[in-house]
Amino acid sequence: MFAKVLSILIADSIKIPTEGLNPLLERKIHERLVFTNPEYEMRHNRGEWIGNIPPQISCLRQKGRSYLLPRGFLDQLIELCRKCQQPFRLVDHRRSFDPRPLEFHGELKSYQQEAAEALLEKDFATLVGGHKSGKTVIALYTIAQRRQPTLILIPKLELLQGWLTKIENFLQIPTSEIGVFSEGAHRVGKNITISHTGEAMRHWKKIADQVGYLIVDECQRCPAKVITHTIPNFDTRYMLGLSNTTQRKDRLSRIVYYYVGDVVYAINEKDAREGRGIIHAHVIARPTEFEYPYHSRADYAPMLQSLMQDKARIRIIADDIEREIRKASHPLLVLSSDENHDEVLRAELNDRDIKVHTFLPAGKTGAPSDGDSPGNGSSGCRSPLPSEPVALFVTPQTLTECSRMLHSSVLFLTVPTYFRKTLANAIGEIHTNGNGEGGKLKIYDYVDQRIGLLENYFRMRSYNYGVHPDVLLNPSMN
Repeated sequence: MFAKVLSILIADSIKIPTEGLNPLLERKIHERLVFTNPEYEMRHNRGEWIGNIPPQISCLRQKGRSYLLPRGFLDQLIELCRKCQQPFRLVDHRRSFDPRPLEFHGELKSYQQEAAEALLEKDFATLVGGHKSGKTVIALYTIAQRRQPTLILIPKLELLQGWLTKIENFLQIPTSEIGVFSEGAHRVGKNITISHTGEAMRHWKKIADQVGYLIVDECQRCPAKVITHTIPNFDTRYMLGLSNTTQRKDRLSRIVYYYVGDVVYAINEKDAREGRGIIHAHVIARPTEFEYPYHSRADYAPMLQSLMQDKARIRIIADDIEREIRKASHPLLVLSSDENHDEVLRAELNDRDIKVHTFLPAGKTGAPSDGDSPGNGSSGCRSPLPSEPVALFVTPQTLTECSRMLHSSVLFLTVPTYFRKTLANAIGEIHTNGNGEGGKLKIYDYVDQRIGLLENYFRMRSYNYGVHPDVLLNPSMN
């Protein structure tokens, strides 16, 4: 005898018929969704007054001939169906929209990329990670990937500015275009809206039909009533919860998983800390006024070409190199991209009678600059290094491969660079010969703050410096 196929309808809740339901499956659903109220249990065990606190919490409702289950329970329901050998079919009535023109302007660290990929495999999910573990940036990446109008629920107004800043930086959406529901103001954004949970509880009808992706920030402190009574009003295609911990003070963590989604990734604290402050250097942040109509990744190559030929930016770098080379006794490292990109800077330095050399790994083709000796260096790198003060150009790849034989007290980051792990470690290994400030390497970091992507790269570099980017740009804040 074949079991009847269970129809699972997904909209603002999960709807399954009560009639003909597999008895074992029905019992398993009840066991999970109807449970002892932790507060009732705690007071009962202490012999305290219970009042009108219900002994049980039920996340399962019956309406007519149907059971209504919270949407975050979908994966668990499918798992139970398979264990109980209950055939099923999904009927999807969730709300979705035509893809919005959203693009992520930044780079994820390896663990963030891993987390993002795990989240994108699930329509409903919760991400767990400690303070400053990068959950917000991961969430923004998923917004860009899903390209749906998004509502972000925040339990504290203090979180609003942080979201606004990161949305502007990583998604290039001006603050004026981001919708906000807070303190009586109700403005729906075209692509993203941020709402305080209290405002969403009272005015969800103003936005529920305009959202395809719902994100709940700080699930561990989000009021239980918001989770059980407000979230079910939304029939969004996707949901994501962000939480600092798997534990809530009210011991109702399971309601987050039932209404928002199971934990699909927990950020390892060691991964989140790795790389933080590994470059011990005296960093001088130099803001530039470089501008370019950058809109998407397709613009990156021509933007970089324009940046490396920008005369005003070149003069700032050349002034710094000239100032440092007057007091140097060893080569100064200039991190560049390639000779074609750097020709304007090289010409500017030659006009100032500053010697320029290129450092290449052994086996690389290309004629070295005057005075550059091929040599047979250790670790496959050219040697010996010039002993006189020169501007020694190195690419990120060369610096990564040959960092241990590079000796300098100053490094100039002339090209906007995202510090991947190997490059950050390589810079940390540069020998300063004790000539830097306090024996530290001095780094000139050029911040192209008018381009969102490049400013993000600087903020990522500042993570490796162990100094907040705003402090680097405004030393008086320190």
